[in-house]
Amino acid sequence: MLQKPGNNTIQKEDRPIHDWYRFVLSYPPHLVRRYFERFGLNKRTLVFDPFCGTGTTLVEAKLQGIPSVGCDAHPFALLVSKTKIRWDLDCETLTRRMRRILEIAERKMLSHALENLSFEAALVGETPPFEPVNGYKLTDDQQKLMPTGFVSDRPLLRLLIVRDEIESQCRREEPAHDFFYIALAHTIANGAGNFAFGPEIYRTKAMSDYDVLGHFARQSALMIEELKYVQKQGFANVPCVVNADDARVLRSAPEGVSAVITSPPYPNEKDYTRTTRVESLLLKILADRAGLRAVKESLLRSNTRNIFVSDRDGEEAAEFNSIQSVCRQIEQRRKELGKTSGFERLYHKVVAHYFGGMRRHFRALYPKLRRGARLAYTSSAISFPF
Repeated sequence: MLQKPGNNTIQKEDRPIHDWYRFVLSYPPHLVRRYFERFGLNKRTLVFDPFCGTGTTLVEAKLQGIPSVGCDAHPFALLVSKTKIRWDLDCETLTRRMRRILEIAERKMLSHALENLSFEAALVGETPPFEPVNGYKLTDDQQKLMPTGFVSDRPLLRLLIVRDEIESQCRREEPAHDFFYIALAHTIANGAGNFAFGPEIYRTKAMSDYDVLGHFARQSALMIEELKYVQKQGFANVPCVVNADDARVLRSAPEGVSAVITSPPYPNEKDYTRTTRVESLLLKILADRAGLRAVKESLLRSNTRNIFVSDRDGEEAAEFNSIQSVCRQIEQRRKELGKTSGFERLYHKVVAHYFGGMRRHFRALYPKLRRGARLAYTSSAISFPF
């Protein structure tokens, strides 16, 4: 079932909770609701999203009163999903902590000669020389992973001050810590960073400064108000669990799944670790190249940047002549054209490893499904009965 043009756009009424943080190509909540209705899902059924990303299926399931479980191997996506479905936080406590974070962060910014800016103020132009002060800087390993020019010095210092104040006011194991981290991630991706999506991530003109504190304050307050709303509506008690898991293995997947509604990565050159690289570094999810490689190894092979010599997923597709034929044609065409870049030399392997990885995924998923379970794997919104 192909969706009409424009149907992938999130509707205004769906922005609460969903819009706390979304991948740029996330499928829209109204598509999930359509599958809920088509599959006849209700509070006695169980929805599973094995590639849950930033939690669109899970959030919508809670809003519709349908129990759900999700998993993802990407640690930043996991942080977002877990935070977006945690609706039992005390809003008064969050408000007090938000005010404390803002108060102290503002004082620290002023002490570092970072003047107050009006909300959403962005100063575009040449970035003046600026030295990080008092330990507010990325480590050498983190700086090596940061895409060049994606954050200017002054916004970076403001972001690090707010981040460290979140950590001062909230213990890392507290849900409030992740709640404010997501508000900060929104600030990074939707204002403070010199990058945008179209649909690939790209660098934009550098800003010499940005009102990080104002953006963070508005986003945090908005999130608290939306949390109050879903609590008032009684949605907070709808069961939902998010686990860290490789979708090719599914060790944490529940049994008795009534429906799968998900959007796996597809073979392309979208590096999902680069799309959220700035947020992952500033929120201390990535610390060095070893950590980055570990994340890439846990993901389905869908681009040449996460292909490794030790990969064996392609062997799972060896018996399928149609897949092997496509791989041979890709490699033959590359040789005919004399293409020798790393991307071009690896792309036929991406195809093999991708379909092999998806076969592993379906093998792991099958025992978890109820008889008659329905599956929707979306890109152009394709669904089929299992």
